[in-house]
Amino acid sequence: MPVLGGAFALFVTNFVTIALSAMIMARFYGFGHHLSSQQTWTQTFVLLFVFLAMSIPLGISLKQIAGEAVVLNQTRSFLSERFGADARVTQLDIDFDAQPAVVRAVVITPRDRMKRTAALQDDLTARLGQPIRLRLDQVLLEAGAGAIEAQREEIRQAGDAAAIESQRIAGLSQMLALTAGIAPDSVTIDRDHHRAMATAAPLPGASLATYRALELRAAAQADGWDVVLTPPQMAYPSIGFAGSQDALDLPAREAVLVTVWAAKRWNVRVLAVPGLPTDAPQSLTLAQRRAIGIAALLRENGVEAAPAPAAGSRFALKEVEGGGEQP
Repeated sequence: MPVLGGAFALFVTNFVTIALSAMIMARFYGFGHHLSSQQTWTQTFVLLFVFLAMSIPLGISLKQIAGEAVVLNQTRSFLSERFGADARVTQLDIDFDAQPAVVRAVVITPRDRMKRTAALQDDLTARLGQPIRLRLDQVLLEAGAGAIEAQREEIRQAGDAAAIESQRIAGLSQMLALTAGIAPDSVTIDRDHHRAMATAAPLPGASLATYRALELRAAAQADGWDVVLTPPQMAYPSIGFAGSQDALDLPAREAVLVTVWAAKRWNVRVLAVPGLPTDAPQSLTLAQRRAIGIAALLRENGVEAAPAPAAGSRFALKEVEGGGEQP
């Protein structure tokens, strides 16, 4: 994603630069002579402003790309130093989107140079100055193995790694298909971003909380993968308050979080909250205090809240017309 963002910013910046150069040359050859001096300076300032504005995201993207390249080179150098000249780092990939970043590496090394992964992770964290998780596979060679043996082992290991990855993806598709009640070929797998997506079939008696629990269970079994399970269309869960209580208790809070989860899976960006005031009244009613608490929790989790008429002490949130797209 950083590379794509940087490439787009570079494209737009180059486009604006070419447009600015074309404008300067056009004015130099007499085009636009009917424009006043004020209009000319206005055009110049607008184009310069756009150019400078586009240089900011470009600079940020290039800085991020450069930083990731430095981390990658430092990691490769660290592993090469620790395992010595007889070892070879055959695969090295860093997932910068994970928290903390995940370093996946394969090292072919003599058996007597084998290292403990935990110790290497601690030393690499100190070297990089940031927390990382090291997933290291060490392919051990017998003493006296030369370069040819190492190359053969590298080729064999690369083939095995591809087969293992394909087998793992097939297992992930099968597991998610069983969870969603669909065929394995209906599961969408994004290998580049380690993302698995499926639209669940209606299950008898299942609620939105059930589908959310199924997604969490599948994600726990798919280590390193982002699992997205879209539930079938159904009503949002009811949010209830007891007596004159205005704070969300545990069941009410869970109902809001399940609603947020379903809204995101359905690409709904705005939900109507009964009792939410349109302005800031000096004194709040009970329904308004409840609605404000719900709206705050929605916004904390990335969903906007819109006002709606009060609906008593138990209600379900509803989608705002035009606030999202249904799949």
